[in-house]
Amino acid sequence: MAMDQVQRRRRQCGPKRLNCLTIHRIRRVKCDEIRPSCQRCLNTGRKCDGYSSDILISTRNSPNTPDLIQRISTHIPGNTEEKRGFHYFLKNTAAELSGYYDSSFWQNLILAASAQEPSLRHAVIAIGALHEDFSQTRLMLSSSSSDKHDTDFALKQYAKAMSALRRSLSSGKQEPLTALMSCILFVCFDSLRGWAESAMVHLQSGLRILRDMRKLSSENHIIEDNIAPLFLRLSIQSIIYVDTRSALDRRAFAGELMNVSSEEIIISENFESLEEARNAINQAADGLFRIFYMWDGELPLGQQPHESLALFDKYTTQLNLWNLTFERFMVSKGKSLTNREVRGAALLKIHHTTAKIMASVRPAMNDMRPMADVVNLAERFMEYVDDFQIIINLSRSMMAAAEEDAKNGKPPLTFSSDLGLIGPLYYTCVKCTVPSIRTAAMELVLRCPRREGMWNSILVAKMIEEYWEIEARHKEAQEAGENLDEFGFPVPLRETLDLIFKDGMKWEWNWKNFQRRSNSKSQSLFWTDILQDQSIFQDFPRMFEDN
Repeated sequence: MAMDQVQRRRRQCGPKRLNCLTIHRIRRVKCDEIRPSCQRCLNTGRKCDGYSSDILISTRNSPNTPDLIQRISTHIPGNTEEKRGFHYFLKNTAAELSGYYDSSFWQNLILAASAQEPSLRHAVIAIGALHEDFSQTRLMLSSSSSDKHDTDFALKQYAKAMSALRRSLSSGKQEPLTALMSCILFVCFDSLRGWAESAMVHLQSGLRILRDMRKLSSENHIIEDNIAPLFLRLSIQSIIYVDTRSALDRRAFAGELMNVSSEEIIISENFESLEEARNAINQAADGLFRIFYMWDGELPLGQQPHESLALFDKYTTQLNLWNLTFERFMVSKGKSLTNREVRGAALLKIHHTTAKIMASVRPAMNDMRPMADVVNLAERFMEYVDDFQIIINLSRSMMAAAEEDAKNGKPPLTFSSDLGLIGPLYYTCVKCTVPSIRTAAMELVLRCPRREGMWNSILVAKMIEEYWEIEARHKEAQEAGENLDEFGFPVPLRETLDLIFKDGMKWEWNWKNFQRRSNSKSQSLFWTDILQDQSIFQDFPRMFEDN
């Protein structure tokens, strides 16, 4: 969806009519547009429920207004099943997608906008139905069974949403803001169902629309406060997909991410809120991922683009500053945080710790080995055992809290569009060198089934198990004097194996042709066989109990 497709044409017959909800949804006759209440409603003794555009504005200015949201829910058109899906999203899904942080987009803005736009309404219903199915089945044990259990109703609603958006685009009447919100909903639906390819298409379309809208105006508060941060988080959770693409695809995506944030966040000495801390860590992490996508793993660090090295130092410094400011925030305001906010703070610490490890294993400037070889050496991760343990401890506390919520009938927050616990635990499983920590991470991945964007905990666990088996065989072959290059050095696993991530949360191991570097004939037979200071954060668990 390019910007020229979503620019709205001026209607020569006058401004668009703003039928009140009562007249438009119930009586299906023209509204006289008298404010604040339609006269035709009053003449028939009906209560006028106001205008859809007014609801959008009111919801934005007066968030968490139960009466207002109830009015939207009551007058949403559709059959019984569609109303049920919308109601489920309203009562359950919106809170889960909001997670531990600001809920204004999911619980207010998107609901108000869906009262006006069919594409948004059907997408909301589709996600609600998908969430209800997930809640009932608690995640399937394989991608094939997942396909079997996905509801036909959710897919039909998704198709209706796509058709409605295409019609409005072809008519030239589609608002760019609505197109952006549609992209967000489509990315969420496709990600949560495992359609990574389609999710990335919608994500990149949204990033282009966002870029073009900013060229026209940089003062749209809805975009800067709600939409852009959400696109940033969707981009971060897509790392499992992007990291398995070609170097050319990764660099292209890095370029698209340059336009997500309108201005650089300066990390001050104090965070005023958890949301401020969240936005800051997301920008720093996003910056690091962009640098990783830009680098060529076959070259040493000193031969990478000069500007990328400067940016890497910048975002690494931001990570360090973030941690200092966050520690001060927890000391000064930690005791006043709610239960929900304590969990949000713990998740931020988990994400920071993971990003810190990723940034810290970079090679020295005078190291002439290919970067991909150096940063994947097991010994480089040995000094980060304490950091991996922090990830385990905080994740365990969050899992326990989610299980307690489920027992008490509260949303366990296991259905999210954002990166949550699965990604850091996956990273721990494949990078940490301590078997006991690896095992603990795997137990946590399996302990509380969840979907977090493109991350499906049960299927990720299967991927990790396969990787561990391949890793063990690779090590055995090297100890037996096999799988060596022409100089007698071990061939790194990354030079023999690629992970290819596919739709439906499927993957395959792509074996590279490296026999030209081999001095052992048995090597090909081997691969043929295979083919068959943290004291404040130590208090987090206690804070869970206190809240």
